[in-house]
Amino acid sequence: MSNVYMLRDYTFDGMKRSAGKVYHVDQAKADELISAGAAVKADFPTLDNYELQIKRAVDSYQEHADRIDKNTIMSAHERQYKIAEARAKLDETVEKLKAAYQTELKALSIVAARSAFRTEATTPEAQAFVDGVLIQLRTNDPADVAELIKTQLPVMDGPTKTELLRRFDDVKALAGNRAGDFDEFSKDLVTGDALQYKILKQIGQDGSPDLAYDHLTKNHRTYKPGYLAQEVSAQYRSDREYEAAMAELRGGEQD
Repeated sequence: MSNVYMLRDYTFDGMKRSAGKVYHVDQAKADELISAGAAVKADFPTLDNYELQIKRAVDSYQEHADRIDKNTIMSAHERQYKIAEARAKLDETVEKLKAAYQTELKALSIVAARSAFRTEATTPEAQAFVDGVLIQLRTNDPADVAELIKTQLPVMDGPTKTELLRRFDDVKALAGNRAGDFDEFSKDLVTGDALQYKILKQIGQDGSPDLAYDHLTKNHRTYKPGYLAQEVSAQYRSDREYEAAMAELRGGEQD
């Protein structure tokens, strides 16, 4: 599976993906969306690692819960108490990993924001390309010129995109009442960390590192309402409160 950030609306397998959104898709779909120039990769290894850690914690919990359920030596009360302990440990682990994920997301966003104003230096080739666009606009239908540019976007390099954006007002002025044709793809000209920042911001809105945990808590038998007997839940809470009180007392003695 891979995350992609949509540069424009695109319908794939009968499903519309909207521009400016992040989607979690299988690798084949990601490759097709990227090849079509409709999306870019939105994978960040450090963020993906937190998602992987949560998934591993969930898998470990499920295996542990199954072993407890199959244990014929323990009483039903003991088995449920062990499940309550395992649940609490998983919940705590996931909360810590989610907090670390948010910290990492914020750090990546800050770095991207600081670098967003750095643009790739123009090149003679980039300048010549934009000069050619302006010449074409003086002699051809602006709609045709816009279509030609859109066709080249998937393979257009950073300096050319930057140069085209830098002179975009000139392009639109020559396009006249067809300037809107160029506005449609202006967002696709954003490069580097400016785009990275947009992707990270959208991940903060659309992404979630705890999908596996969320699925578990909604569907696994040990998280179903009523799975834990009331007396087991009461004993577990009482034991934790006692442990907390003792820890506080010991801390006071040390002070």
